[in-house]
Amino acid sequence: MAAFAPDIYVTPQVRKLLADEAAVLAPLLARCTGDHGLHLTTTAQAEPPAMPLLGHWATVRVAGAALGGDIRASGLEALPFADEAFGVVLLRHALETTARQDNLLDEAIRVLAPGGMLAITGIHPFGLWSPWVARQSRAPRPRLTWPWWWSQRLVRDEFELSMPRRVGSAWPRVGGASGPGSLVGGGYFLVARKKRPSAVPLRPRMVAVPAPIPGTLASGARRNAREPLS
Repeated sequence: MAAFAPDIYVTPQVRKLLADEAAVLAPLLARCTGDHGLHLTTTAQAEPPAMPLLGHWATVRVAGAALGGDIRASGLEALPFADEAFGVVLLRHALETTARQDNLLDEAIRVLAPGGMLAITGIHPFGLWSPWVARQSRAPRPRLTWPWWWSQRLVRDEFELSMPRRVGSAWPRVGGASGPGSLVGGGYFLVARKKRPSAVPLRPRMVAVPAPIPGTLASGARRNAREPLS
C-alpha cells in the first residue's frame, strides 16, 4: 500500500531542494533594497533568504484557496497589500499549490515596486521528481508547470528576465551535493526585474509672458515720450 505524505513540502527530499534554492537565490537577490519583501511559500518552515539591504519580510503560506502565515485571507481574492508595496516578491513553489495560478502571479506583479525583483521557484515537471510527487501526494496534488510558461508571462508584462535554470539533484534524495549547474535538476528558478515606467520627454513650448507694468509713475516722469520738449 502506498505511503502518502500529508505534505510533500515538509519531506526531507523537498526540504533539501528548498535549501539548494535558498543557496542559489541569496546571492542573486543580495543587492535588492526596499522596506519590505513578500515571501509566498508552501510551508512556514521555508525561511526567506537573508538579505541585509532589505528591511522586513512578510511570509504568506499558500495552500489551495487559503492564505496563512502573517495574514489570514482567501486565496481567491486580491492580496491584502497596497500596490507596489514590496521591493522583492519571492514565490517559492507557491504557484504549485494555489487554487488560481494566474491570479496569484498577477497579484505578485501588482504589489511589486518598479525596479523590484520577482523570483519564482518550483519542481520541474520534466524529470524524476514529477512521478515521485504524483506517487507521494494526496489529492489535490501540486500543479507542476513548465518554467517557460512563467517566462512568457513575465516577458509579456515587460519584465527584464533571466533564463530559467535548473537547481537541486536529479532525483529526490536527502544528502549529496547539488547546485544550479545541473541540467537535470529537480527544481527550477527564474529571476526577473520589473521595469520602471519610461520617462516621457516633454516638448518645450514658447509662452508669451507679459512684462509687468508699474501702476504709478515716478514724480517728474514724462507721460508721453513723443511729446516735444518745450
